[in-house]
This record gives sequence, structure tokens and C-alpha cells, in this order.
Amino acid sequence: MVAPIPPAVCDDPRGHNVKYFLRDCSGMVNCPKCTKDGLVVEKITVANHAKESCWPLGDETYYHCENPDCEVIYFTASGSRPLKISDIKTRVTFKERTSPRPLCYCKQVTEEDVINAIEGGAANVDEVRNITGIGGGGHCKFTNPAGRCCSRNYKPFIDLELKKRGKGGSDGIPMIVK
Repeated sequence: MVAPIPPAVCDDPRGHNVKYFLRDCSGMVNCPKCTKDGLVVEKITVANHAKESCWPLGDETYYHCENPDCEVIYFTASGSRPLKISDIKTRVTFKERTSPRPLCYCKQVTEEDVINAIEGGAANVDEVRNITGIGGGGHCKFTNPAGRCCSRNYKPFIDLELKKRGKGGSDGIPMIVK
């Protein structure tokens, strides 16, 4: 296991000297638990997924930890407000070990729905999309705990499941439906 990266002390934009969980003072913020890079997430996204007792209060920016082995979902640069799996009311795909595992939050499509579509005869990504409705919901900022489009999670999953069964993938087919 890699030793945790010690936090650097950097001036925040408001002029305070605050202990941040940074790799350096370049602005890259690391999860206080696993030290992996965090992705900025809007407070509205955190509020939609956090239990009421954990709603994001204050002015701090929140980050999303994408490490599947880390229990932290959201954290602040100061490390004062880490929100763990138990603090969140939404199942987070890559942190879940059991079914159902969400793939498309807007359309409420799970990994199991995709597998059922393929086992039911879907031979390519377009057919999976037509059967399940996956993609194109347009509300990812609110419905996906990462606050981003789910296609980067479901596209590789669909490709893998199709290939496991000797069927075509998504080569050349855009996954984002507008």
C-alpha cells in the first residue's frame, strides 16, 4: 500500500491559510481517506444524494472520490466534511458490491437491465439502448452522484457484456443521445 501523501498548506482564494488535502499547491485535491484525486462536484449534486443530516452547509467546495475501494463519496478540501457511503441515500455504481448497480441514473437503468437486454437478444449498443432506454436523460448533474454524464460508466460495461457473448460493441456509435 502506498503511504498517504501528506497535506500541503496552501493559501485559499479568500486569503486564509488553511490545511488542504493537496498533493501540492497546484489545486489538485485528494481524498482524505485514500489520497486519490477528487473531482469537483456541485453542491446541488451533493445535496441531492446526501441524507438530510449530512446536507452540505457552508461555502466549501465538494469533491467526489471515484476510488471503488474507498468508503468516502464526497469530501471538502479541508477534509472536515467527508461523506461516506453510509451518509448517502443513492447507490453509487462503482462503490457497490451487490445488485442492483446503477448505470444510468436519469433513466434508472442498472447493470442487470443491460445484461437482461443482451440475454434477451440485443446484439449491439443501439439495441441495448432501445430496449433499456439507457442514456440521454440530460439530468446527470442532479441524478448521478458524480454530477456527470453516466456514459463513461455504462459504455465500457455494455461493450464488455456484448463481447463476453461474442456480440458487437459500440465502435463508431456515439453513446450520448441528445
